[in-house]
This record gives sequence, C-alpha cells and structure tokens, in this order.
Amino acid sequence: MSARETIQKVRSVRLVSPDDPAYVSAMAEQALAHRRFGPKEEQTATYRVSGRVELAVRGWLAERVPVLEERVVAADVLFRGARSYSPLFLELDAVQGRDGTPSRVFEVKFTSNAAALRRGFAQLARARDLLESRYDRVGTALILVQADRGPLVIDDPRLVDVVEVGPDDLVSDLPLPARALLRLDAERLSAHLGDEYLALLREARDESDANVTARLERSAALERGEALPVPERQVRPGATLSFGDEPGDADDALADSPFAALRGLTVERDEP
Repeated sequence: MSARETIQKVRSVRLVSPDDPAYVSAMAEQALAHRRFGPKEEQTATYRVSGRVELAVRGWLAERVPVLEERVVAADVLFRGARSYSPLFLELDAVQGRDGTPSRVFEVKFTSNAAALRRGFAQLARARDLLESRYDRVGTALILVQADRGPLVIDDPRLVDVVEVGPDDLVSDLPLPARALLRLDAERLSAHLGDEYLALLREARDESDANVTARLERSAALERGEALPVPERQVRPGATLSFGDEPGDADDALADSPFAALRGLTVERDEP
C-alpha cells in the first residue's frame, strides 16, 4: 500500500478516546514497525519534553474552551482500487466541542523551525476534511510553542496566508481564519508543566538555541560558497507518526504499517 494512495470513500467517521481498544492495537502495530529502524538514538531534551508540552497546552485550552476527551478520529476508508475498507486512525492534539461533536481541532507544534508549521497546517487540513465528512464546519488552529528563545520569523511564501490570533480569539463566537496561528509562550504553561518539566524545558531551549545558531551559520557559509560536510543521518526516535508528514527515507519501511495510510491522503468524496 503506497503512502500516497487516494481515499476514494470514507464511512463511519467518529471520534474515540486515546484508550479505545482498536486504536491501542493499531498503535502497538506501529511500535513494532518502528523497531525495524534498529536502536533509537539518545533522545534529546526537546524530544522528551515535547509530549508534556502538548499535555500542558491541552490543560491550558481546557481552562478556556470545552475540550473533548475523544480526540482520535476513527474511520473506515476505501482506497482507490481496493476491494474492501481499511481502518484509519488519526490522533489529534486537542479537540474543542460539546456533547461529542467537534467544533475546532488544534495541532500543537513545539519547534524552532517554520517547516514544522507547514506540516502542522497540512495535518489540520486533512483532519478537517475527514471530520467534515460527518460534522458541519469544523475549524482549525495551530498552536506554536517556541522551542528556542526566538522569535520564530515566518518568511516562507507558502505560509503567506497564515493569520496570527490571540487567546481571546479562541473564546469568541466568530470563526477563526482558515490558517490561524496562536503563539503561546511557554511561561503561560508553567502551572501545567511542574518543576521537573520546567527544568527540562529550559534544557530543550538551550538545545534549540544551539540548533538555530548552527542553521544560521550553515546558511551563511553556503552563501559564501563554502563547502560543508554532509551531516550524519540520524536514527529517528520512536515518535508517533504525524498525519500529513512529508515523506522521508523511512516511508517505504513503514509501508505495511496501518499508519502508512495516514500520510499524504486526500478525500475525494464521502459515503454515509
């Protein structure tokens, strides 16, 4: 099954909680697929704190808007040329809504790289397409928690239509722009992180500052025409695959995983 297959039909779209048995089983299969990469590299502070940052953002959101416990999209999909439907799961970072009905989905990015924002908006667009095959008018918003001490300058022409919003816009009855971006300072999350993770966050920011400096120095050297050594290819950590990630070298290795279906997909039409 190709990671670039097109979904021809979608049915039984629903939201389930992260402890849903079918979803837990699919995640276990994904973990087995990741073991094909061999031993994981030593995990950085940025990687170790990122999951806690997402949890902290959910707590921060829950203080302002109603947040659903069910934040995994489950559906049965029929790929072009296939004879039977396949299960598809998509875990979302946070879902706003009431009585099981979503009104807005959130993607959280703890990053110092604008490329992650492009991936995040792609993830949100695909999540919205799936949910709107059942629910009416599902909004989206990307929440950026700066991994370095920034600020992150968004000068990518592919992000020219991004509109920055504030926390008060989340509680407004007015819909957000199609590609809404909320910058959330990590200091606002301190009550949800705790001392241990605040210390890890500071370590992660030191790492990210160093990475940003290295990227700038590399760009400057390239502009001067200097030859640069090829960086060593790192082993991917055992992270959750992101719906909408751009394909990389590991895609073929994961082609048999049920989560390979989560990347690069479009929805042509819906079947009730």
